[in-house]
Amino acid sequence: MFISDRIVFLELQKTGCTHIRDLLDELVGGRLVGKHNQASRRLFSEGRIFLGSVRDPWDWYVSLWAFGCHRKGTVFGNVTKHGIKFKGRGWRTNPLSAVHELLQSRPNRIADKWRRTYQDVNDPGAFREWLHMMHDKEFRPDVEGYAQSGVGQVTGFLTYSYLKTFACKKGNMDALNAIATSDQLTDYEASNCFIDYFVRNEHLESDLLDALKSAGFEFSPATEAKVLSRPKTNTTSRKRKLDYYYDAPSEQLIDYWDRLVVEKFGYAVPSMREHPDEQAPIQLASGTPARGSSLAAN
Repeated sequence: MFISDRIVFLELQKTGCTHIRDLLDELVGGRLVGKHNQASRRLFSEGRIFLGSVRDPWDWYVSLWAFGCHRKGTVFGNVTKHGIKFKGRGWRTNPLSAVHELLQSRPNRIADKWRRTYQDVNDPGAFREWLHMMHDKEFRPDVEGYAQSGVGQVTGFLTYSYLKTFACKKGNMDALNAIATSDQLTDYEASNCFIDYFVRNEHLESDLLDALKSAGFEFSPATEAKVLSRPKTNTTSRKRKLDYYYDAPSEQLIDYWDRLVVEKFGYAVPSMREHPDEQAPIQLASGTPARGSSLAAN
């Protein structure tokens, strides 16, 4: 989480967070307080603007998996370790919830099966197997607490992570965990998402500048040009396009499980795009940023 006097930027993993933090540090100044964490209640009493970051869901899953192929990331660490996970359950912030989650968890006895899916970043078959395991009831309990949450029964891991980061304040997971239907999911997001402006990874620099200017910041043309031409940080090492990794069933899997994110930000399945690795900008009809939505998608 990046915090300044006027801005709070909450990070959804694999959405260009490092690049956004670097730009915010240069443009508005501030400090880094943890990574990929939830906002505490005190941050909402000081009049700050909240920013969030999102990414094309199909690209997001490939990036998350590819990160694990390099033996990195929390998801990789969780699913490839045998036994029961004790760390990272929120023991300090919400001990009762942590105990409840621990009691519902199961020992990971298939770590070797998970590990085999991470052997080669250029193996589309391994990616598809990993993707199906991520969304299969038999294997989901190995992934972070996703399966223990009610919302994990009606949505994908991306949408779960999105809601946990952008629609759930620190130490207040009960309402999110109680979601049991798609209608409840939609209503919860509409009522609880507290992000004022979203920055899409596909249009990162322009979305970020638009968000900051809408929040009252002013920049010179030279500064804007510098931001727009800045090379991205921590770019993935994979070189393949999305249609290399996805077949029709795996493509539809994401369209089904992460429908909330797909619809809110105007994403389309890769096979329906003119250029599968590109997302065309979608402009708001009014031309004005909408609170709680992307600067260019609603």
